[in-house]
Amino acid sequence: MRDLVKALKTVFLLLFILMSASHADASPNRIVSLSPVGTEILYMLGQERNIAAVTNFCDYPPEAKQKPKIGGFTDVSMENLIAMNADLIVLQDIHKKLALNLEKLGVPYVTIRQESVEDIYDSIIAVGKACGAEEQAERLSSEIKSQINDVAAKAASLPKRRVLFCVSRELSEPRISVFYAAGGKTFYDELITLAGGENVLKDFEAAYPRVSAEGLVALDPEAIIDLVGDSAYYHSPGNIDKETVFSEERLMGQWKSGPQVEAVRDGRVSILRGTVYLRPGPRITEILRAFAEAIHPEEQW
Repeated sequence: MRDLVKALKTVFLLLFILMSASHADASPNRIVSLSPVGTEILYMLGQERNIAAVTNFCDYPPEAKQKPKIGGFTDVSMENLIAMNADLIVLQDIHKKLALNLEKLGVPYVTIRQESVEDIYDSIIAVGKACGAEEQAERLSSEIKSQINDVAAKAASLPKRRVLFCVSRELSEPRISVFYAAGGKTFYDELITLAGGENVLKDFEAAYPRVSAEGLVALDPEAIIDLVGDSAYYHSPGNIDKETVFSEERLMGQWKSGPQVEAVRDGRVSILRGTVYLRPGPRITEILRAFAEAIHPEEQW
């Protein structure tokens, strides 16, 4: 009898261990994404049914807007996060303090990085591994690499143009005065190079140096790429109508009314709208093609 009880105990113990291991290896089915790019990756990996909540800024794909909201990009409450009972949290590299707290609590998480094209590939693979979609992640990463290599190969055969990349300016002003542009130590600098350009601010120490109208004249770029974001997130200092502020004619007119640098004179100023250009992620090929077209508008991309 004792031998039978002992044997049963052994069986139950083995079953418990197997069940625990199975649970530990199971794919997460309550994922909370604190990264718009992370949300995009999750959807592209077919994880939409497992997403329990996203941030207020997760707007792509459009279906993501219908998901429950956990808060903003950086103002997420730890209490609310724990209350979601998530089995995976997707962070961005700015969430370092939050990551430390999650480690202490033993909550699984994965971090998205966006400092380089390689970071995007690595982030896709990391998310795929974390949610049990490694094959899909490998396939997605390979497809993106192939598309980027195609654009870069074509761009490499074209003459390089000196590019100014404006990332932030006051859109309500009548003409270009002061703005911030991408320096050499940025993700955008890498994309400019891949797209067949040369960043006019590549040697600046600051990641996003402040440029004046006089500075623009001195730089005299051959092409200008102007990121204006999305009107849904724009807050004007006055009571200017958003549709007026974001009209193509007005945005382009601000550059035309400013210093007559080569890019303005030759008609190589491109206005890029949308959050996709501000969030390097799995749609990176779309960003690269837009840059290539802005730098070499005479080519078909």
